[in-house]
Amino acid sequence: MRRAWLDPRLAIGALLVVASIVGVWLVVQSTTRSTTVWVASETLLPGDVIDADDVVATELRMEGATDAYLSAAATPEGLVVVSPVGAGEALPLTALGDADAVDLATVVLALDDPLASTVEEGSVVDVWAAPPGEQGAFEAATVLVGDAVVVGLVADEGIIADDAVRLEVLVPREDVAGVLDAVANAHAIHVVPVATPVSP
Repeated sequence: MRRAWLDPRLAIGALLVVASIVGVWLVVQSTTRSTTVWVASETLLPGDVIDADDVVATELRMEGATDAYLSAAATPEGLVVVSPVGAGEALPLTALGDADAVDLATVVLALDDPLASTVEEGSVVDVWAAPPGEQGAFEAATVLVGDAVVVGLVADEGIIADDAVRLEVLVPREDVAGVLDAVANAHAIHVVPVATPVSP
C-alpha cells in the first residue's frame, strides 16, 4: 500500500492563503466597526453645563481609541465643558471636567479689522494688541491673550454706530486686567484664529 505524502510546499501555500483571508477579514472588521458616543448638537463653550438638549447619542465609525470619547452608556447631563466642542463633534473626555477647572471671564473687544472667515462661535483665537504710538501710528503688536475662545459677535446697539467689529470672547481671569487696560488705552486690537471647530 502506497502512503500519500503531503508536499510541504503545498501545506505552506495553503497556510499563506488562510492567513491572507483572515488578515483581510480583520481589516474589514476594523474599518466597519462602529461605536455609539455623545455628539454635541450645538457648539459647547467652556463653562457650559451639559443638559439633555445639548447632545445626541450617535453611532459613528471611529478609528483609533474610541475610549477617548464619552460613550453613550455614560450620562452626560451635569458635566461641565472645559474646552470648546463644535456642533456635530463627538464629546472628547478631555473637553469635560468640573466647574473648578473653568476659570474664565467674558470680555468684549472692539476690532477695527474684519474677522477672518474661519472665526465663529467656539473658535480659538490669539488676541493681539498694539499700543498707540506717535502721529497716529501704532507700535508693534504683541500677543495679549493666547487661546481665547470666541463666544460670538455682539450687535452694536448704541445710538451712534461705528465700523468696529465687536467680538465677545472668553479669556482667563488672570488676563482680564491686561485686556481692560489695553481697551482703555486705545490699543489696536486684532484676533488671529489658531483653531476652529471640526466635525469627526
